[in-house]
Amino acid sequence: MNKWVEKNEKEFGVQIIELQKIIERQVLATGNSDQFTSDMLVALKTGRRITPKMEFAINGIIRANGPDELLKREEWVQKVVPKLMMVENLIEDTSWKDNYKAGTKHFITSLIEQAKSRKTLSKKQMDAATKVYLRTKKNIEKNENKA
Repeated sequence: MNKWVEKNEKEFGVQIIELQKIIERQVLATGNSDQFTSDMLVALKTGRRITPKMEFAINGIIRANGPDELLKREEWVQKVVPKLMMVENLIEDTSWKDNYKAGTKHFITSLIEQAKSRKTLSKKQMDAATKVYLRTKKNIEKNENKA
């Protein structure tokens, strides 16, 4: 066996086991695993030299997929997804052109799907969803005032 493979097994045995568990959970939940997580596991198992930056990333993956963090992210999903679905429904009540409505609705739908699958959205995505909500609300209020 390659000396680097042995070295990685000795030095990163716990991380290898944890990454395998994380990948198994991902495959059971979604049918596939996160590419980066899989790449890190392959690097460990094939004897690739692990840099401090890679080790930091591996430990970050393990920390982000810990039980406490997963519970916290699941609570976040339960709080945010209904709000995004509300925005998605409000889009239908606007006076926007059909193409614009469809594009905006597609964007919100993609955010909902990502929130459910990855259990996270970036700050920019959250800001964009807020802007869509505000534009939608403004358009609906403007239409109500005209009537």
